[in-house]
Amino acid sequence: MVMRKVLLALLVLTVLASGCLFKPPAEVRFSLDKTTVPPDGTIHVVVLVNNTGKVGLTGATLVLGDDSFQILQEPRFPDVLPVGEAVQLVWILKAPAKPGYYDLKLSLELTDELKRTWTGFYGQFRVVVSEEATAPDEISMNVSAPKSLHGGETARLTIRLRSTLDVPMDLIDLRLDLLEGMKIVSADALPDTIQPGEVIPLRYTVKAPYAYRNGYVSVILRYKVGDAEKSVVKSVPLEITWTPWNESEETLKEAYGLKYHWVTDEYLLDGYWADKYNSTPSVDREELKNWTLKVIGHSKSEMEAAEAVYKWMMRTYSFGDTTSTLEPGKIFIQDRISYAEGQILLTAMLRSVKVPARIVTLYNGTDCTKRPITEFYTADGWYVVDIEHGFVGSLEDYLGSPYFPRLYQLITRDGYRMVAQSPERLEGHEHVDVTGDFIANLEDRLLTVVSGRLKPELRSKLMIVMNNLDENERLYALFLLSSAPSDEELNGVMEEYGTKKIEQNVKTMYEFYRDMEWSDDFTKYWRIFAGEVR
Repeated sequence: MVMRKVLLALLVLTVLASGCLFKPPAEVRFSLDKTTVPPDGTIHVVVLVNNTGKVGLTGATLVLGDDSFQILQEPRFPDVLPVGEAVQLVWILKAPAKPGYYDLKLSLELTDELKRTWTGFYGQFRVVVSEEATAPDEISMNVSAPKSLHGGETARLTIRLRSTLDVPMDLIDLRLDLLEGMKIVSADALPDTIQPGEVIPLRYTVKAPYAYRNGYVSVILRYKVGDAEKSVVKSVPLEITWTPWNESEETLKEAYGLKYHWVTDEYLLDGYWADKYNSTPSVDREELKNWTLKVIGHSKSEMEAAEAVYKWMMRTYSFGDTTSTLEPGKIFIQDRISYAEGQILLTAMLRSVKVPARIVTLYNGTDCTKRPITEFYTADGWYVVDIEHGFVGSLEDYLGSPYFPRLYQLITRDGYRMVAQSPERLEGHEHVDVTGDFIANLEDRLLTVVSGRLKPELRSKLMIVMNNLDENERLYALFLLSSAPSDEELNGVMEEYGTKKIEQNVKTMYEFYRDMEWSDDFTKYWRIFAGEVR
């Protein structure tokens, strides 16, 4: 027995010494581009993450210990940061408005491919907010760029580097953090060194995506003074607008690719609909174009245009359940329409301004007219307009809305399919099965939505709960949490409840409700979960 204890102790010591149990998944280094900043000025937090663990890393969340600072823009983490590789991330912060001395405490949370959350990475800096001039950088970097671009447009971005020291400095690399979808078309080569007082101009040509973007373009220069590696960061604001109604057919085909036919298709609904309602669901885009242009006004994107059309419809029509026609022109002149007619008209109006749009319905093998919604396409994927439930947003947010769980139940329990109406000849059922768009990797997608609504410090609590539930219970838990009416209510309940209480409430509710027909609005069950209804 004594020998066994000795051997066990030696084994534990060996494991601990090798770092197998407690080896952190990454090396993390924090730095600031400046420690003195004017009131409401911008400051850059530069974080180097080196994956020293055993699996890929999939995300990084920066948590600020001082609410006086605000995060203006977060970096994009690689889909997966492989073991042995590193990435440099830049967060743009807004400094406090009130001058003074601030202790900026930072912590980083990392997630990995096994859905684990890792904490314990900290940084702390004394930041001075002052009106007084700050000391010059060792390398002065001036960035000249347009403040606005249109989708697909190319532009020149010029960077001028100037040395303020009296010794040469090695230039390691220069990186542009562009808005999502932007591409570098051409770039000047970065010299190896910069001499005292030397000015180096660098020219970059960038192309804007066919999408709306609004944020900052950052330039990160790494250099060495002697043996010390340093960096300087500059950011400039940029807005990219995308208005397909002003574009040529050639440009739209390039922008939307295979999705472009959802602009030009003649019919909105298939022959089953046409026979059922004795009506032809064709769209005359020119007939609706001028009015739709007035409705969308100065919209800067497909999303803004869809929101404008939706709000106009809410002001213009009263809604009921009786569908009398499938023709957008006839629907347009009525004052009372059905929800289905609303989806038809909205889809037609979006197509009239060259936004790819389609009607998606439930199909049980016989009838394909249930629960119509509209999807419209952007460079960021499909977006949903559900008039009956007052929803306009991304497909991912729709999955995380209180209106999707009932659809999920109809699909998985009752055998329905989600189909996109795609008729060519109005000959019976002509639609495309898009069920996978809605339920593939659903748990991961809902987890992303819920995690995005939670305070960073509560995300590890969520993962503890998820790990103690089975597959069906996890999905039900995510339906409950994503149905919280506000982020404030969601975070309040997650802060108040312990993990055991959350787990037990989920298990109890799932067992009680799983074989019942769920409500169209899952908020009903959230209120029970949150203790508002008994």
